[in-house]
Amino acid sequence: MEYRTRSQYLEAGLSYPVIRARERKRRDAFAEYSLIRGYTYEPQRAEGERRFRTAFEVFTQGDGDSWRNTINGTKNQAPFTAFEYMWQTGSGKSRRTHTISGMIWERNDISLPMFTLAPEGWLSRLGDWFRKRDIDFVESPDFSRVYQLKGADEPAVRALFTPELRRFFEATPNQKVNGGGSFLLWWFEEKLPSVERLDEWLEQGDHVRRRFFPS
Repeated sequence: MEYRTRSQYLEAGLSYPVIRARERKRRDAFAEYSLIRGYTYEPQRAEGERRFRTAFEVFTQGDGDSWRNTINGTKNQAPFTAFEYMWQTGSGKSRRTHTISGMIWERNDISLPMFTLAPEGWLSRLGDWFRKRDIDFVESPDFSRVYQLKGADEPAVRALFTPELRRFFEATPNQKVNGGGSFLLWWFEEKLPSVERLDEWLEQGDHVRRRFFPS
C-alpha cells in the first residue's frame, strides 16, 4: 500500500504539524500497549532491516529506508519482532512512499529454504527474484490457484509445503510469508494496526508462525 509523501499531505490540506501530532499519538499508544504487556518498544531503529536483507527481497526495494515502531516480545513461548518498514520509489511528483508491517521470528535450530508465498499475481510487482517460476502443486489446485510460491531450491520448498501446510493456506487466503535460513517473515502492505486491534493481529501472525516454527 502506498502512503502520501509530505508534499502530498500538504496538497490534501493536512499540515505537517498535524501529521507529526498523529504519529506522536500512535507512538505513545504503542509504548503504553507494550509496557502493559511486557513487550519493549522502539519508535525508530536505524537500519533495522539490514540483517534481514539477504533473506527477504522486500527489504531491498527502493531507497530512503526507514524501520520504525518496533515491538519485541514473546507470544506463545516464541520471541517475535513486530515492525513497520518504509521505502520510496520514483522521483519528483511520481515519488511514492511504501509502507509494510509484519512480524519476524528467528530460530537458530531450524533452517528454512528461501521462499516467498503471496497471493496469485502479486509478486510480479516486485524485483527480479520474485519473477522466478511459480511452484505449483498438481495435487493442490486450489492452493496453486490462489497463491504464488517461489524459491531457488524448488525441491526443498516443495518438501516444506506439505499437504497439511497447503491446506492451511487454502483456508487462510491473502497471506504474505517469506522464509530464509533462521528467519520467518509474515507481512502486509499497511501500517501496524491500532492498539485496539494489535492483540488479534499478533495472534494471527503467530498462527502462521506455528506452521513453520512450532513452539
